[in-house]
Amino acid sequence: MDSRHGTPSLDPTVRFSGRAQAYASGRPGYPPQIAGDLARELAFPPDAVVVDLGSGTGLSSRIFLQAGFRVIGVEPNAQMRAQAERELAGVPGFVSVDGSAQATTLVGACADCVIAAQAFHWFDLESARNEALRILRGPPRAALIWNVRRTQDSEFERGYERLLLEFGREYPQIRERHTDEHSIQAFFGGPHWRFRAFENPTELDFDQLAARVDSTSYLPAPADAAHAPMMQALRRLFDATQYGGRVVMQYDARVYFGLIQTRLAE
Repeated sequence: MDSRHGTPSLDPTVRFSGRAQAYASGRPGYPPQIAGDLARELAFPPDAVVVDLGSGTGLSSRIFLQAGFRVIGVEPNAQMRAQAERELAGVPGFVSVDGSAQATTLVGACADCVIAAQAFHWFDLESARNEALRILRGPPRAALIWNVRRTQDSEFERGYERLLLEFGREYPQIRERHTDEHSIQAFFGGPHWRFRAFENPTELDFDQLAARVDSTSYLPAPADAAHAPMMQALRRLFDATQYGGRVVMQYDARVYFGLIQTRLAE
């Protein structure tokens, strides 16, 4: 938290502190077919090592582990990293590392693919691109993944978007950060990437919905004076739109993938 202005720091190493448990329980996972699709499209070797940049609580690492690949989760936030280590304890093939997309601490040529799920918008593009090329071996495979929430398909989704705009002062800024095709093209070094989308609906009871809100770094934390009125507004929205004690939050899991070009396109 930036104590001078009362707003969260944009530094990803600190802005999720205090939110790791809510993140693990409230955030959506990723469709398992993403791992298999990338393995086919990018011709992973059978014993591929995937480096998950900004791995958070391990939601994205899990689907690659389930597909039989080894995963190195690189996460700069200590609480998020510890949560991933608890969530994936005992899962074969997972290694957790204190590092960032710009400085992974990994040895060179140790990975067959790098991924970033819901994390690329926090990276310094040029530094992350150079670090990815340093740690990749063979074809420099990469994938950028986002769960993109639909905002207008239902009364609940429209109300939830209004709530984020009311209580999330940074929301418009962060929503647009590095998720445009220009930034994606800059990372890959040209228009050499491909795109897939997977529907990813999630059903939530109120406790799960509240955890999702509390996991969101640009919304008031529980200690913030605005947290209680935000939760009251969330409760009213849930009660007005729930069916059978649940609401549906629809996401599209968007995957941008390809080979990082060693020379930037002119």
